[in-house]
Amino acid sequence: MQGVRLVPCIPDWASEGEVRVTGVPFRVTDAGAEIAAVRQGLGITTLPCFVGDADPLLVRVPGTELHLYGTLWILTQGETRKTKRVRLFTEFISRKLVAYAPLLSGLALSGH
Repeated sequence: MQGVRLVPCIPDWASEGEVRVTGVPFRVTDAGAEIAAVRQGLGITTLPCFVGDADPLLVRVPGTELHLYGTLWILTQGETRKTKRVRLFTEFISRKLVAYAPLLSGLALSGH
């Protein structure tokens, strides 16, 4: 039986900018190695904006647009959401997410 060769699928949005992409010439198994490879000039990658924008050695690919993928939900276990501890934690996290919404959406936070 022959092995199956998996070919990475390059999404349409990856070809919409000024830079054209082709196959995947270099593969890594973790995010740290991926970022290190891009810092060394081994190509381009897709990173969350808050990760890539925080690194002064990385820049966004010119001509690309942001793509939002969905809504962030905070889920709790059944009736625990009614307990004071869980409610306070959920409210705290919600406030932090609202404060960081521009950064998580790919926009700069005021003051950065």
